[in-house]
Amino acid sequence: MVDSGGRRGHAGKIVLIVVACVLVVAVAIGGIAAKYHHDQEQWMRSVAYSKEADKIFRKTLKKMDPKAFTPQGVIRSYTIDERKITHNPMGGIDVTAYVNNDQSLYVFFTLERNGGTGPLEDGGGGNSAKLEKMLDKAYPHLHQGSGGEAD
Repeated sequence: MVDSGGRRGHAGKIVLIVVACVLVVAVAIGGIAAKYHHDQEQWMRSVAYSKEADKIFRKTLKKMDPKAFTPQGVIRSYTIDERKITHNPMGGIDVTAYVNNDQSLYVFFTLERNGGTGPLEDGGGGNSAKLEKMLDKAYPHLHQGSGGEAD
């Protein structure tokens, strides 16, 4: 007589090995994906805090406020919100900065490289309605109803 229990035990071991292999591969892929995501976040932070990005931020803020970064300006400083440095689905990096350490006064930028290798550029953005109102009041000849983002 043939013992069929031995075959079931052998088949069970094969299934267990296959499941274990699938789990190992899944964990490895998950680890690689997590590492890629972490590396991408680190790279975006390094771009957002670079001298090249600082030049863009300051140039844009000085266009909004000709007296920016002086005691007479509406905009005296900016701080990048590290939690709001994200990948833009259309390409580039979205960065939110707070003016004068006030979260209700914000400006957002999209940093991008022309062709992926050129110099860093400001791909557009916007600012809070509260900041826009302050700029309209300080510089009515520059900001005639240009409007900001709704708060």
